[in-house]
Amino acid sequence: MKKIKSIFGIIKREIDWIINDLDLIAMLLAAPLFYSFFYGTMYMNKIETEVPVAIYDEDRSYDSYQFIKDLNANTLINVKFNINNPDEIKDKLINEDVQSVIYIPKNFSSDLKYNRSVSVKAFLNTHRFLHSNDLNKAINEVALNKGEQIRIQYFNSKNFSNDQAKQLSTPLKDETRLLFNPSESYGDFLIPAILVLVFQQTLFMGLGQSMAKENELKKLDELKMLSASNPVYSLIGKAGIYLILYLSYALIFFSVHIAVFKIPFNGSYIAFLVMTLLLLISISSIAIIIGSFFTKKVHALILISFTTYPLFFFTGYSWPKFSMPFIAQMIGYLIPTTPYLQALNRILLMGAELRHIISEILNILLLTIIYFLLAVFILKRKLHSEEVSA
Repeated sequence: MKKIKSIFGIIKREIDWIINDLDLIAMLLAAPLFYSFFYGTMYMNKIETEVPVAIYDEDRSYDSYQFIKDLNANTLINVKFNINNPDEIKDKLINEDVQSVIYIPKNFSSDLKYNRSVSVKAFLNTHRFLHSNDLNKAINEVALNKGEQIRIQYFNSKNFSNDQAKQLSTPLKDETRLLFNPSESYGDFLIPAILVLVFQQTLFMGLGQSMAKENELKKLDELKMLSASNPVYSLIGKAGIYLILYLSYALIFFSVHIAVFKIPFNGSYIAFLVMTLLLLISISSIAIIIGSFFTKKVHALILISFTTYPLFFFTGYSWPKFSMPFIAQMIGYLIPTTPYLQALNRILLMGAELRHIISEILNILLLTIIYFLLAVFILKRKLHSEEVSA
């Protein structure tokens, strides 16, 4: 009973601190909700459509017109300009009026009629790789469909039936099945990571500042008294309200936000809750560790704010982990967000259950234990030093 009373006493004290500190209110209450919706809306459309392209048609035939019509019918392609001068190609791309210029050569129609090979060129703005990759795929798809139609017409002219002509036109067919993200949506991949980044960083900043505030106001003696000099009670009490608050945020993010942004949740909610709880405990421990080294709130805030992108990059979410330098990979293994994002992606899109993410659970559990024990050790030293100085 005494243990529970000590922990609840520290939690009540922490709530009072938050309520009476505008910086903490902004960081813990306003920022998570605002930024989660703000950043998410940037990727709400999720799939690119109507990417502007230009056509340089030297043939100007009925067949080239039909080919351009087929290109424009693709949902990704919007034929915005017709170029009459080859010198305009580079200017259109540099000015980013279009993301690609498609060149249809002379004799396009006559070469097709005589079954000669035709080379349609696509000049792609590859400095925007997302556009260029999608456009390259769409243009090739339209060209391959056009080639198949021409071969079918040729075999039909040789008195083959339509079914026979189709078989002869594509003797080797590939059948690609897109699993887990069939629409190839960039938003379905990125938005969940943004939500995690928002609640991770605001928790870091909020709890880190609160711990630094203990040093700044020299209030560690209050913490020591409420916890009876027990660092475990201090840690649980100090982080308790943040765990409750951010577990609530996680449930909101991955229910309301998921519905608003139309992101699938195909896996186990239990697996999600287990991973999220472990992540929050480990992040809270790290925030207390970092905050304990500062004597000013603002200094803790400045340092922690610089960790946002490095922590995200080291997780290997934005770039394959196996392609990262060895040192970066090793650093990534020390970050709890690394196994969390790996598991989250599989839970949401791939329908993973607990049994599918055992390695990620063990990874984040080990990190949680290490950071929790380290936070307890540091708090023990801080409380002991306070006792000695008193």
